Amino acid sequence: MNANLFAKTNQIIRGCDTAYFGVIDEDGLPSVSTVSPCGQENILAVYFSTGMSGNKTKRLQKNSGASICFHSGSNNITLAGEAEILTDQEIKSRLWKDSFISHYPGGETDPNYCIIKFTAKRASLWVDNESAEFMIDELLTIQSRCGLLCKWCTYKESHGCGGCVQTNGNPFHGECPVAKCCQDKGYTHCGECPDIPCDQLKLYSCDDKDHGDNPPGARIEVCKAWAM
Repeated sequence: MNANLFAKTNQIIRGCDTAYFGVIDEDGLPSVSTVSPCGQENILAVYFSTGMSGNKTKRLQKNSGASICFHSGSNNITLAGEAEILTDQEIKSRLWKDSFISHYPGGETDPNYCIIKFTAKRASLWVDNESAEFMIDELLTIQSRCGLLCKWCTYKESHGCGGCVQTNGNPFHGECPVAKCCQDKGYTHCGECPDIPCDQLKLYSCDDKDHGDNPPGARIEVCKAWAM
């Protein structure tokens, strides 16, 4: 798992208008249906609408365990975690789409209209012919200043690199200006800085065509996830 794979996965999720959502039914068996996400930014959380009187809602009230799968071309993203039913009017209004009206004639205040928030706990990915399986807590563990996922970095063992957090901004290649800037400002990682993405971070994450991120800005996306 690396920052590039995280960003690619998020791009796929944001581009999918349909996903497969599984819950546990009354007999303890998995029940899968298609849903249309309406508020997905990354693998951490996915939102979609449903009815309070529907089977998914009733089943989630008894067992919050759930799974969601996104499929695009040869790419497959499977997330396991928990789901909760949200009836707060603010989020119902924020995620309301005009196309919902055929299901909820009363509009965004229709009492049958609710939002399901799925929160991922575990991920299994096959993206661009690269696979990864990990717990979300591992991903959200602060591993660097700039958003690199040092836990899974190949340089960790091959170059005996302790990463910028452990080495106080001096990984295997010497002092890192991004880490030094972050540390000098008193931040744990760049996602805490109000200037993200600064020119220094953009240089490493977006502008370096040989050693930068692919897609550009991947580690910036990780930093923002850490900040959340």
